[in-house]
Amino acid sequence: MCWSCNPICGGCRPPRKRPVKCPECGMFNAVDLEHFSKPNPCTKCGFDLTDLALPEPVTCTICGEVCYKPCRKGKTEQPDGELRPCQVRVSEPL
Repeated sequence: MCWSCNPICGGCRPPRKRPVKCPECGMFNAVDLEHFSKPNPCTKCGFDLTDLALPEPVTCTICGEVCYKPCRKGKTEQPDGELRPCQVRVSEPL
């Protein structure tokens, strides 16, 4: 467990914010993964970064099911190799 939470880390839970590099101007932006109903413009040029910030779904190694908001724990192999329920898995696209 961390002493303090970094919102972009994703080790304990899926990250709320995701760093995205703008293809137009090259500036890095922290896009909030909770607000995809609104456009997420680049802070420098205004390019919409919503599609670039969506994480690709992966098969979680904790529960063996597809997760649309993967955390770091779900990407590493489990020491005992057993599947167990995952507390942070997102079963639907954002």
